[in-house]
Amino acid sequence: MAEAAHAHIDFEVCDILEIDMTKYGSYFDVVFMEGGILHYFHDINEFMKIMYSLLKSGGKMICSDFHPFTKIADTLKLEQPTMSYFSTEIFEGEMAHARFFDEPIRSKMPKCSYRRYTISEIINSIIQSGFCLKRFDEHPSWENEKLPGEFTAIGIK
Repeated sequence: MAEAAHAHIDFEVCDILEIDMTKYGSYFDVVFMEGGILHYFHDINEFMKIMYSLLKSGGKMICSDFHPFTKIADTLKLEQPTMSYFSTEIFEGEMAHARFFDEPIRSKMPKCSYRRYTISEIINSIIQSGFCLKRFDEHPSWENEKLPGEFTAIGIK
């Protein structure tokens, strides 16, 4: 797509907690996260500090993720356990898209460790890492437009 748009795009596929900061510190114009990734990181403050460190001055962080309301109600039909909204529990669950596979394949998929956050934990981690939070928008659930399903946060370094 980049070639068709005559654009140059660099990206790195890696474990973000182990990214080479001597190479990628203050390197990117944009860091983009979507589709529910925050819950894979057990320390959101560490994660946001890394996102901040990757950006050039004036760079933009865009995070579109599952709304914390999904902690107490499965509004997106992700088949994940519900819990207290304020729980800090790390729990084991299926990989994100396991429910789309037939049972023989699904049963062989490895489990993941998850940590779900509250809205305040997310917003505060963005601010405390150094970002200037420009927008925080909530979006309806795919299954019930009366309930929150996702959010988008935009911060500037």
